[in-house]
Amino acid sequence: MAAIETEAANLPNHKKITLSGTPNTQQEISITGKATRVELQFVGADAVIIFNGGTDGAAVSTESTYPIPKDSSFWYDLPRSKQTHSIWVASGTGSTVCHVIVYEG
Repeated sequence: MAAIETEAANLPNHKKITLSGTPNTQQEISITGKATRVELQFVGADAVIIFNGGTDGAAVSTESTYPIPKDSSFWYDLPRSKQTHSIWVASGTGSTVCHVIVYEG
């Protein structure tokens, strides 16, 4: 799998991602340094977010994960370093749609 990129020139920016059909497979999302906030929503199934130390395409094992219930939004304020950030997401039950909305402050 390849990292999903968000475009710096078009904020707010929305990406719709279908996560792997294999449960707990990490998908990296690369967020532009211009972004100040990210909204994540998982449709139809619970999922997890990994803020540090994820690996694109790898199975979730010892990484610290944060659970997100299905059909709810999670908001994450990004550090103000103005550098590109990565977060990783994974579905707990199989193929799941993930909406990623990136905002500029």
